[in-house]
Amino acid sequence: VSRVASLALVSCACGAVASAYGRTKERHPCVRSVCSVAEKGVKTLTAAAASGARPLLTRLEPQISAANELACKGLDKLEEKLPILQQPPERVTS
Repeated sequence: VSRVASLALVSCACGAVASAYGRTKERHPCVRSVCSVAEKGVKTLTAAAASGARPLLTRLEPQISAANELACKGLDKLEEKLPILQQPPERVTS
């Protein structure tokens, strides 16, 4: 996941979405209120899920590592076939 997130196109897209979300919250007080409640709920659920999943993740660590290795190899091949993934967004759009 971290490798995909570090691709220039993905990183730029995430930044654009985060910026649009922030601007929307600034401009619309009602949306800001709803988003704040939703964000608190997501944080609470994430914390609960993380603590509950920890024992399962520990047991599945070998399988997760194997899946991660396969995913990284697949991403390596994808980056070889699509070098545009490594280009800055400005260059891709031009």
